[in-house]
Amino acid sequence: MKLIAIDLDGTLLTSKSKPSKEGLDAIKATISKRHKVAICTGRAYFDVKGLIDADLNMNIPIISSNGAAVNDENGQLLRQTPLTQEAAAAAIQYLSEQDVYFEIFCPEAIYSPFDGEDKLQAEIDMLISANPDMDRDTLWKSALIQFQQFGIKPINDPMEVIQAGMPVYKLLIFTYDEHKLERIREHYHHNTSVHTTAAAQLTLEIIAKETDKGKALSYLADHYGIPLSDTIVIGDNYNDVSMFRVAGTKIAMGNAVDEIKQLCTQVTLTNNEHGVAHALIHLLEL
Repeated sequence: MKLIAIDLDGTLLTSKSKPSKEGLDAIKATISKRHKVAICTGRAYFDVKGLIDADLNMNIPIISSNGAAVNDENGQLLRQTPLTQEAAAAAIQYLSEQDVYFEIFCPEAIYSPFDGEDKLQAEIDMLISANPDMDRDTLWKSALIQFQQFGIKPINDPMEVIQAGMPVYKLLIFTYDEHKLERIREHYHHNTSVHTTAAAQLTLEIIAKETDKGKALSYLADHYGIPLSDTIVIGDNYNDVSMFRVAGTKIAMGNAVDEIKQLCTQVTLTNNEHGVAHALIHLLEL
């Protein structure tokens, strides 16, 4: 038996942020051969369920929020590594001061300040002012992915999350301003309780120091009694690096960033070419 961990954005999802039907069919075929398949993503657990449940039509383990939560195929929470309440509160306060759009990932919902959309529209205005050839609709499509997540809820005061004592799995920043991203990344560079990662351009994520996909994958493999040498990972971006470092077989998407390709065992096709299906069917001969 092998454990195959598959990323979503840029991997199983096409550029339209929809699951590849061919990829889902290959996952079903892989499970029918008595292998374990898990989703391993930066997305929230309920967002993953909303994206794939209807088409996959079977329950599988899910590593969500970049490893902050691990659920088995029955939906039982096996492990969680949220930020401390102090670190989460400090991050919310800091991000509020940076005038950026951000989201707070909790077990039951993703909370986003009410004025977040206005902040992004203002950034687009500034970009177009400096670069008149840029297309507003194209820019806005990048942001729409955030607003179309399952379970996202607007909130007046983000500190309400802390006051309610909710676990915070991660904070996600989305901004068109690369200088803001770099400033936030540098702010947390030497932090002892949290670190940052990224799953896509224009984003940055703040998670607990002990949280990453690699640790979550190692935990899940141990839970099922599967050696790490019998684990396979498929991914494309920086937040996949930790699981590429621990897995036995590492498959990079054709559209993966160079750092992932340098760590990989094999390269498959791109997400728009159904690279997950190609990897499972042709490269791994599962």
